[in-house]
Amino acid sequence: MTRLLGRGPALGAAAFLVCAAFAPGAPVPPTPRPTAAPTPIPTPVPPERVPSSLHKGSVSGKGLARYENPYISFSKITRVEEADLDNDGAAEALVEGIGTVRSLPPWMLAVGFVSRARLPFENPIFAVFQKGKGSDWNPLLVGHLPLRCSQTDDPSKCDQLETFRTVLFRFDDRPQVALQIVHAGEPRLVETQILRMDHGRLDPTFSITAPKSAIEVTISPDGLTRRIAVDTFINKELPPRYRSFTLVSNFVFGERKFRILSESVEPEWSEHADTDLAYWGLVRQPVFAPDLARIAERQKKAEAWAFDPVETVKRRFVDAKDVRVGVKQVGVAVVEFERPGCPAHLVVYQPLRPAEGEKSIWDFATIRAAEEPAYECLGEAPLRGVGGQ
Repeated sequence: MTRLLGRGPALGAAAFLVCAAFAPGAPVPPTPRPTAAPTPIPTPVPPERVPSSLHKGSVSGKGLARYENPYISFSKITRVEEADLDNDGAAEALVEGIGTVRSLPPWMLAVGFVSRARLPFENPIFAVFQKGKGSDWNPLLVGHLPLRCSQTDDPSKCDQLETFRTVLFRFDDRPQVALQIVHAGEPRLVETQILRMDHGRLDPTFSITAPKSAIEVTISPDGLTRRIAVDTFINKELPPRYRSFTLVSNFVFGERKFRILSESVEPEWSEHADTDLAYWGLVRQPVFAPDLARIAERQKKAEAWAFDPVETVKRRFVDAKDVRVGVKQVGVAVVEFERPGCPAHLVVYQPLRPAEGEKSIWDFATIRAAEEPAYECLGEAPLRGVGGQ
């Protein structure tokens, strides 16, 4: 009883507070917010391991799903360019990367292959594809660069893919594929090809391969500019970097192939020009004195036709037709003519001409990388009525 009575005042006070809390007009205490449950962190799952194989280090057989075809597969693609090469509304693809060539059918253009039996596996390759049915692609061209240059490689010991792109040339209705490769080794060969798609295949419209020291080809939408070395008898005693003349030819697209629009020969001979590295400066060296003496003797016995460049070509090539002078400069000229199946041009020069106006016989120079001695066969006959540069 004593304990209960002692608690009486405390219980009364508590009851009073409860009644006061629920009385009308009394402030309601705020409801406490529930504590948010922590977000569960997912348990990391390790990637699926590739099953072990006896062929360790080999590439996965799956490869990339892009540009599927039975001949070429890419494990890594570094560059893609798409363009409509045949004006059919569907874009073809130019692809560069790392891949494997399984087979080379006879109809496929191949660049840089040693043989069709030794095919590259996981090597730098490039290709041109045409869209087929469904997800299939038909390869039109494939190229191999076994020693493709990287940023730290010596350019003289690796292959350089300088150009692999499409160019829409003037006077053409569709883009063409431009390809330039500088091959490793000595002499460093520069391979230039221009390919045009027609009837489902790529046909060459311009092609030439020559040492890098002898040729330079510039590609632009206006056409091609080619600078190629021309040799005379003095080049037999000189390193390949020396040339007697440089033939500069400007090409534009013609009916089916590129044709010459204009030409010039550099350097043009003159009393005030720097000719130390040209024919006119080199031929006066003592080492060539016996050669000049023999040419002087031949000139004394020469007939009248030897003093005319057109007649000189007619005598050398009896089956030549429509022989004409395309460009004529001091002591040197470009002669154009037709042989069976070969529109051609060549460079002739006057080996003994010491001064302007002196009469001298004409002789043949040799265009490096020409198909035949002295002259070069062209894809189409040069345009007429257009002078040199």
